[in-house]
Amino acid sequence: TKQDPTDVLVVGCWDQTLSFYKVSGQEYGREHRLEFDPCCIDFFSNGDYFVLGGSNKKAQLWSREGVYLGDLGEREDWIWSVGVRPRQNNVVVGCNDGTVMMYQVVFSTVHGLYQDRYAYRDVMTDVIIQHLVTEQKVRIRCKDYVKKIAVYKDRLAVQLPDKVLIYEVSEKDPLDMHYKNIEKIKQKFVCSLLVVTNHHIILCQERKLQLYSFQGVLEREWNLDALIRYIKVVGGAPKREGLLVGLKNGHVMKIFIDNSFPVTLIKQATAVRCLDLSCRRKKLAVVDETSNLLVYDLDTKALLYQEPNANSVAWNTEMEDMLAYSGSNMLCIKTGNFPPHMQKLQGFVVGFKGSKIFCLHYISMQTIDVPQSASLYRYIEKKDFEVAYKVACLGVTEADWRLLALDALQSLRFDIARKAFIRIRDVRYIDLLNRITQQYGNRTSLTPEEEHLVTAQVLAFQGKYLDAAQHFGKAKQFNAAVEMYTELRKWDEAKHWAQQGEKAGIKAGAGTGPNAVADLPGSPAGVGGGGVLGGLGGDPKGGEPSIAQGLILKQAASSEEDGDLKAAGEMYTTAGQFKKALEIFIRINALDSLIEVVRLLPASDTQSLNMAIQAFRQHQHYPFAKETILKVGDVGMLINLHMESHRWDEAFQLSQQHPEFAPQIYLPWAEWLAFNDRFDDALEAYKKAKRPDLSLKLVEKLTHNAVVEKRFKDAAAYFWRLAVEMMSTVSVEGLPPDEASSRVQRALDNFEELKRRADVYYAYSYIHAYIQEPFTTLLPENVFNCALFLWNILASSGLSAKVNTTTLLNDDLIPPELLREEQRRRAAAAAANSGLTSGNAKGHLLKEVPLGISRVYILYALAKQAQNLGAFKLARMAYDKLQVLRVPNTWQQQIDLSCLSIRAKPYSDQDELLPVCNWCMTTNPLLRSNLDSCVNCGHPFLRTFLGFDILPLVEFQPEQGISVEEAKKFIEAEPGTRRKGGGSDGWRESTRGGAEVMSLDQGPGQMGGDEGNDLFVQKMLDAASFLVPGEPYSPVQIDREILIDLRPEEVYIVDMRKLSSFLPVRFFRSMIPEVAIAVCGACGHFFHQETWELEVLQNKCCPYCGSKDIDPLAPASEGKSLVSL
Repeated sequence: TKQDPTDVLVVGCWDQTLSFYKVSGQEYGREHRLEFDPCCIDFFSNGDYFVLGGSNKKAQLWSREGVYLGDLGEREDWIWSVGVRPRQNNVVVGCNDGTVMMYQVVFSTVHGLYQDRYAYRDVMTDVIIQHLVTEQKVRIRCKDYVKKIAVYKDRLAVQLPDKVLIYEVSEKDPLDMHYKNIEKIKQKFVCSLLVVTNHHIILCQERKLQLYSFQGVLEREWNLDALIRYIKVVGGAPKREGLLVGLKNGHVMKIFIDNSFPVTLIKQATAVRCLDLSCRRKKLAVVDETSNLLVYDLDTKALLYQEPNANSVAWNTEMEDMLAYSGSNMLCIKTGNFPPHMQKLQGFVVGFKGSKIFCLHYISMQTIDVPQSASLYRYIEKKDFEVAYKVACLGVTEADWRLLALDALQSLRFDIARKAFIRIRDVRYIDLLNRITQQYGNRTSLTPEEEHLVTAQVLAFQGKYLDAAQHFGKAKQFNAAVEMYTELRKWDEAKHWAQQGEKAGIKAGAGTGPNAVADLPGSPAGVGGGGVLGGLGGDPKGGEPSIAQGLILKQAASSEEDGDLKAAGEMYTTAGQFKKALEIFIRINALDSLIEVVRLLPASDTQSLNMAIQAFRQHQHYPFAKETILKVGDVGMLINLHMESHRWDEAFQLSQQHPEFAPQIYLPWAEWLAFNDRFDDALEAYKKAKRPDLSLKLVEKLTHNAVVEKRFKDAAAYFWRLAVEMMSTVSVEGLPPDEASSRVQRALDNFEELKRRADVYYAYSYIHAYIQEPFTTLLPENVFNCALFLWNILASSGLSAKVNTTTLLNDDLIPPELLREEQRRRAAAAAANSGLTSGNAKGHLLKEVPLGISRVYILYALAKQAQNLGAFKLARMAYDKLQVLRVPNTWQQQIDLSCLSIRAKPYSDQDELLPVCNWCMTTNPLLRSNLDSCVNCGHPFLRTFLGFDILPLVEFQPEQGISVEEAKKFIEAEPGTRRKGGGSDGWRESTRGGAEVMSLDQGPGQMGGDEGNDLFVQKMLDAASFLVPGEPYSPVQIDREILIDLRPEEVYIVDMRKLSSFLPVRFFRSMIPEVAIAVCGACGHFFHQETWELEVLQNKCCPYCGSKDIDPLAPASEGKSLVSL
């Protein structure tokens, strides 16, 4: 079944038992003992019932739970077969005597109703109670055949074949549906009708009524004159309830259960079919056998009215004069003496509560919501607002409530209007009522002007503004009309009524009598009735200009409230409220409108102009900002504007006219240049701004980025630039001699270290390119020399472990507000100095190298080229070092094979690969940990930075007492006899009689004698013989005679004084003049002349420092070339 999905097997045995089982074999319910032998069983289609036949010759009806419901019929012989027609209630019976009989089973409706609780029988054994308002249902399983049901308040009576069950529900909760069995009357009653009261049940059988207590005691009995057709409990005190009884002879009786004498209410000629009593018990509605509805007044016994085509009737339990009746598939609602309101409905009306009608259609109870609008409109038409309000309380729409409230308000029924507006929570109208009642009090009559005023306010609230304005005019309240149209943003109408007010002679902002309203109904708080005409500060004479200006300002304020800010700003501008317009245009970013307002402002209004300037600058509108600033006349602000908009040419042009503003331009300009990758220009700008600290920071950052991005040539150039920038910031002014000397020495040490690191990154750029790029133009000797130079430098303890260029800055150069921050940064840098500017003097072999440099790359290139060139000892060392380093997986096999193959080579290096010192002529090993210098004299090996070959250069210095300028003059001087040619070609140059003479030597012996006369070589060898190992390196000191003997074309002077006055001047002599050497005019590095010229032609700059100022100085005089920086 729908209620129970369990499949049930019914088994009838000839042991005269009836058993029930589930499909699983488990027993389902108890076993029933029969007094006959069952022969056949068949279920109805819905599964709720089955028919049983057998030797008792009867066809019995049972429920699926095993409840015997009754006999369908009895035959003259055994019943061997029964069959139920599918989806029908027809049963066919086949008997032993050969007869076949068909029965039609009719299941009658058994139900009961009291107000909003309805109970009915289901599956013959259950009772379902339904709450008609909440639609909540509850089922009571009686497990027996239910014969009658009665409901009253919190009581429920159920009659079974042999007993009556009484149930009770909580009376406190009207929605409670938990019924509990409280009494059980174990008697078998025979009756046609059953009703229940608080403590009794009443049985009706034809003309007799019997009253039984819940204990089964018969307390009273009534015998009436005719058959009882209808009975209903109409309430009353407990144990004194009243009954309404309709008889077949047309009499309607009222019986109190504690009184033995019935009271006759109405006598009519036709039999009673249905009846009901109104909620106040003053009216009785009767439906007779002829389908007529008759309504009686119980006080006068008079027939009030009658209606045809009715089969049931119910009074509204909440309103005395309203009833509903049904008939001919129509539902009719009648209120008072008005014609009934009709609508289609199938079924019978059994209850009417508020706006809900309960209708029974077959066994289905429906709850229908019926609007009371029709009845409400009729009472409103009659101006019967009291009854109309009661009807509305039964249930009407919000629109109906509003209609009632407005009609009551216009009819001056303020009490009804207030209650109706409260119902719909219309605060605006409630506020209007409060003001009206406060103004007029409890007066029942008003003057015509007061009535017009009230009507106008109501019409305004209803949206009928034209009519409201007319009534305001009749009430002489022109200000209220103007205010109303002002709030509606109807400015033409507002102006019209303002003019009407002036024509009528009404002063702005004043009413015409004691009853003038203070505020327009529905207007925002704080807007008075005379605000437009009197509160805007117009023409005191009350002429047209003041009205127009006031309305414009009001219109502007309303546009601002509505969000149309641009229109509001334009109106404020028209009205002369420039500051307000300015604020609005700034808020909505209307720059075109804003500049128009600026042009109208006087130059003295600097506050407003500054607001406009700030807005223009915020939105980066340069032309408008410039125009406004020019109007203000602030030169500094104009320069700031040029800088913000990056119009530097205009800023510098303006600073030429006003030099006092020039210093503030350079620092932002430098930052802008740095942001746009114009770093060289940015460095110059920082210098002009007198911020060398920022210049150094920029160079440091560029250097770090170049290393991280593996642009090692750029990193070398930046390191060189960093060294130059660092030296340019050194200042010793105002320092004691000791401190000044210490500062200069520290600067020189850091300069040399930064220059050395630049050399390292420059050399490593070739190694990195050799490893990473698939093709290279470098010769094996170049790669070998480059890698050897790098390893000797990195393996040297002289490579500084700490370079902090910031400590070399003069604190006087840093602005005071940045000095403290700079000191903190220095401390932090000193505490955690790593990366580019940190290292370990003893850890370059296996621990640390400068950032970005790979030991593996250097050792791999060195080992590979050393093996190719015959430096087997060096190659073995390099391969041994690679064994302890992490190398790429693709290299590992090759390195392992090379390690094995190098073992077969002699443990020595080729003699021609070993460098020879140009000073002391000592042959040096390939590996040296002294910054690539001679192991004997300490003279540094000067290499070309395009190939890294060792150049035949020896450094010397003039003796003390000889200045640099004097030394240059001695070198450039022309002695009486000087060798101008090469040392081995035999030619001599001399001056005889004022003429230059060239002669050829006579033989090799004389040539050798000339070499032995080289004073510089003799001085160099003499100085080398006095060298003490371990002493610091010092260049050869030569006197004036030797300086005069030197040839200018063999001397190179590296003069760094133009970079910093603290940098020394260095002198070098080429020991092999045939080797053409070039020197960069910017950084002082040496190159082979041929490779230098090729590089310069290709790149137009120095390969080391990137400087384009690379041309050496012109020859000093007459074919003598002195190369210097």
